[in-house]
Amino acid sequence: MRKAHHVSTLAGVALLVISVLAFAWVAHGYLRGAAGAPSALLAPPATPTLAATPDPRPDLAGLTLSARAAILVDDRGTVLYAANADEPLAPASTAKIVTALVVARYARPEEIVTIQPGDESDPSESTMGLRAGDTVTVHDLLVGMLLPSGDDAARVLARVVGERIPGDQPPRQRFLAEMNALAASLGMRASHFSDPAGDDAPGQVVTARDLALAAQRFLAEPSLLPIVATREARVRVGGPNARTLTLSNTNELLDTEGVFGVKTGTTPEAGQCLVVAYQRAGRTEIAVILGSQDRYADARALLGLLAAP
Repeated sequence: MRKAHHVSTLAGVALLVISVLAFAWVAHGYLRGAAGAPSALLAPPATPTLAATPDPRPDLAGLTLSARAAILVDDRGTVLYAANADEPLAPASTAKIVTALVVARYARPEEIVTIQPGDESDPSESTMGLRAGDTVTVHDLLVGMLLPSGDDAARVLARVVGERIPGDQPPRQRFLAEMNALAASLGMRASHFSDPAGDDAPGQVVTARDLALAAQRFLAEPSLLPIVATREARVRVGGPNARTLTLSNTNELLDTEGVFGVKTGTTPEAGQCLVVAYQRAGRTEIAVILGSQDRYADARALLGLLAAP
């Protein structure tokens, strides 16, 4: 049994090395400011805070967006724009930002996970394309959750991590409890999570201000930032149906210079949502858009970006 476990671990490490090398270079240019020093936003904050009173940038005065709520913050914690930033709204798949943070805390990237029959996605859902019997590393499950926004990957990760969190509740409930505990520790006072994939669920809400805090912490995770900065990735799946999956990032703004994340989301209740990170003159800005009718137009207006031709 020890030999088999050793071989499995080595296989996981080998798969991880292949995947990580493909991602590592993508975020390199975004991790450093214009003077060569890391952006302040990319250091884990001791006490995450955002200015309660907006300090508007002059060019954003009078800006009107289609979103129900939005916020723009910089790496000094200054709020540059806010509109209904403290209104609790459905998060859609932006909830996967917090899901990924919990996974990064409890699971090693090289761990190999076996997909169970109840893990597959419904055809109507966003999916990574997992099948029962597949074997996938935790790192590649994070890729599948964060790029194509795979609900199947989110459920698998919640199950696997939930099983190792102490408690008497089922694994999924233990995972959700940890999501909410982590959110509270980040200062996300008005947010609550009921589904690790971000599907519309009773009681599941976030605020734009809270998501900005979560995104700030996310960008400080060296294992997560390169993933969301990647437009397309190929991951290897083992098991009886061994294959390579090509996964595309749902964030259309990655084609814009300076944009390097973070997460999209869309559900009937939430509408169009987007959390986007942008490097401008050596500083990082995070825009959060919830309940939008055109999230990319809203993001370009907030960040001062030209529309795609």
